[in-house]
Amino acid sequence: MCEYWDKVKNIYPDNLVFLDEMGVLLGLTRTHARSRYGSRVYDLKPFYLGAQVTVIGAINLKKVVGLMTLNGSMDSQAFAVVVEQCLVPNLGKGAVEVN
Repeated sequence: MCEYWDKVKNIYPDNLVFLDEMGVLLGLTRTHARSRYGSRVYDLKPFYLGAQVTVIGAINLKKVVGLMTLNGSMDSQAFAVVVEQCLVPNLGKGAVEVN
């Protein structure tokens, strides 16, 4: 951990850009329910049929630098598109990407 802080301690905080990715499964159903006291909830959980959406974004201390969503999973080709079209054009001089 100290090695990381040694690398970033001299970087101006406004130049740090943080990149993160997440996946969302649209067809998931809830695993818990509420009912009146003393009664039980019964429900069927259908087979998962929903789509997957991937969201990837980059932020700095002041704004969202780049954001992209895509259907399905992230792969190297999609990541290259994110970097080339969404991230690099919006980076300021001296920006340092942290992931």
